Amino acid sequence: MRTRMGDIARRAGVHRSTVYYHFPNKDALLAASFVRVLGATLQAVEQCWQTDEPFLAQLVAACLRGIDIARGSPILRSLVEDHQALGAAYHAAEGSELWRAKLADALVRRLEAAAAAGEIRRDLRADTLARWVVRISFSLIAEPATPEDAGDEGVLRNLLVASLKPRR
Repeated sequence: MRTRMGDIARRAGVHRSTVYYHFPNKDALLAASFVRVLGATLQAVEQCWQTDEPFLAQLVAACLRGIDIARGSPILRSLVEDHQALGAAYHAAEGSELWRAKLADALVRRLEAAAAAGEIRRDLRADTLARWVVRISFSLIAEPATPEDAGDEGVLRNLLVASLKPRR
């Protein structure tokens, strides 16, 4: 990623030292931006969990809504245009404790409850399954599924749901 902290400061209309005051480096800034988008997205998809649908149907609905919101985010749109920046942002955010806490609050606990109820597989930890959900959703944000794949919903149903179903 060729964008420098000075470029970010200019775009934000602040002095470079102001950016460094809040973020020690570009990775920290990317992670914070990504976590901010994640927080807003998680808040917006909350209604998807408040239905009588089975857990996996709720998960697909939440992922689809989240993907749609994320694609509309100017922050993520700018990252998607620069694949190197997108990868850097994802890896920086993934290492963030704030990211893990938000993800745990939003998804891990739900996955644990679904596993306990027998709605999803129990042979893997919920945080592993949450990372799968995020990785698949993240890949669809960056590269939308084609009609041949039945769109994003087809990928989620045929890949994500199939991988989370209980093992017999």
